[in-house]
Amino acid sequence: MRNVLRLLLGTVAVLMTMSAAASENWQRLSSSSALVDLLSDIEIKRELKNGAYAIGRYRADGSGELEAWGSTFDRQWRVQNEDQACFHIDTQWQCYFIEKHWQDNLLYRAVSVVSGDSFTFMVVSRLAKALEPHVASSQGGAAEPSADEVAKKLANPNAPLASLTMKLQYKTYQGDLPKAEDQDSTTLLFQPSLPFPLAEKGTSILFRPAIPLQIDQPSFEGGTKRFDEVTGLGDISFDLAYAMTSSDGILTAVGVIATLPTATEDELGLDRYALGPELLIGKIAKNYVLGAFPNHQWDVGGSGDAEINLTNVQIFAQYLPGGAWNVGSSPVLSYDHVTDQATVPVNLNLGKTVILSGRPWKLSMEFNYYVEQADAFGPEFMLGVSITPVVENVIAEWFK
Repeated sequence: MRNVLRLLLGTVAVLMTMSAAASENWQRLSSSSALVDLLSDIEIKRELKNGAYAIGRYRADGSGELEAWGSTFDRQWRVQNEDQACFHIDTQWQCYFIEKHWQDNLLYRAVSVVSGDSFTFMVVSRLAKALEPHVASSQGGAAEPSADEVAKKLANPNAPLASLTMKLQYKTYQGDLPKAEDQDSTTLLFQPSLPFPLAEKGTSILFRPAIPLQIDQPSFEGGTKRFDEVTGLGDISFDLAYAMTSSDGILTAVGVIATLPTATEDELGLDRYALGPELLIGKIAKNYVLGAFPNHQWDVGGSGDAEINLTNVQIFAQYLPGGAWNVGSSPVLSYDHVTDQATVPVNLNLGKTVILSGRPWKLSMEFNYYVEQADAFGPEFMLGVSITPVVENVIAEWFK
């Protein structure tokens, strides 16, 4: 028992010694003048996880911004109680004690007044990395965007954030064909969003491919008068657009949309190239996003015999109640001018943005009920879930 007690006391002594030694490396800025001098007209750099960085710029008038994940987030700062640097993040103020490393004049540590969590940052006068790991927080901070801020950026279809969306969609069907109501299918859809920011603020070039893997897609065989199930890669589509978000929240984009005949099975595609224009108009505010995204495609070549003359319109309405949630509706209405047939779903969706291992992720689900579709065979219900990690746009970095 006596040996165990000695071991415990020795361990405590070692930990206290280590803690004291670590604290001796940092000296707190305990005056308002020192904090004002530090935060006036500087640029700081913080290393996030996954090799990403956040750049904070703070001006003497108390304004500032944070650049992370290819987007910009507004910041304000002030000094409080002589020794606290406080930053306005989304809707609240977060305060930190600022400590300077006693050997490195460019290295600082911010310690949260409330939680005690800390992170290091460098005053940028040379290339350097933050030296200490940190625990990512959904609340964000002076040098990291919050989950709620990222959620609002992702709700903007013109968002400069690069992301990789993976959707899993399950559909049931109905119609006049034999056993139409017994059919179902699953689609795994990969949709990267790769924005290329331009020099003019609020403008970018958007490139968004959609790569579908169709699983057990029902295909009606006229000779046997029964359905077969077909699995394979479908036709890949993509759009390329010039997008602009104005200072008052008006969203506009104009570009082209195209479809490539990449289907690995005849039943999953039309063996035709298609091309046409697209347009976006919308409005983004603090708590909502509204707009419409119409496009039209015609067939422009290929080995197939099918004719393509198709209009799609996505109507989007999202409410952002806070807490990194979004709820709304984004139905895609389509009209086939060749068959004179409309497909109209009623859509509901719900999403939540979180910070996991230092990276923003959007998790969402949606539900479609089709009120208009082909009488012979068409979708009845669709249930989908999606996972969207925000990533660094490595391709955009090549063009800087």
